[in-house]
Amino acid sequence: MKITVFHGTSEPHAAKIAAGGIDVTLGGGELGRGFYTGEFLYEARAWAFQTNAEGNARVVEFEIDDSDFFATEPLSLTASQAMAYRNNIRLANTTRTYLFDRNVVWSEIVGSDRVKGDQYKWESSTAETLINGPNVTRTVRK
Repeated sequence: MKITVFHGTSEPHAAKIAAGGIDVTLGGGELGRGFYTGEFLYEARAWAFQTNAEGNARVVEFEIDDSDFFATEPLSLTASQAMAYRNNIRLANTTRTYLFDRNVVWSEIVGSDRVKGDQYKWESSTAETLINGPNVTRTVRK
């Protein structure tokens, strides 16, 4: 079995990501520093269109073997745990620096009432090696 996740971005970044150029130390979000993916194509596409110029929005689709993903021993947070972390991270102004010291953090998206679904924050060098590696299929979509 495989899990499929998506990341919305710009065309130049999508090409770099598809070539295995993810750097988990560059991104940040509601759960701190890391590279974020989500479970729904439409959400990644909406993010890409909201944050990039018209015609420049792209989505990278990742297919990852379940066994490889679960070998990272992801930290799974409930919605209430994720919300508490999000609030504390925002209060501390550490959305670009906070780390759980885990490979992957898996939780519901809690930053918006409009957006539902799970997110995956890839934060360690182990996670970076997996998602950039040859066992993960990366496909760029418009």
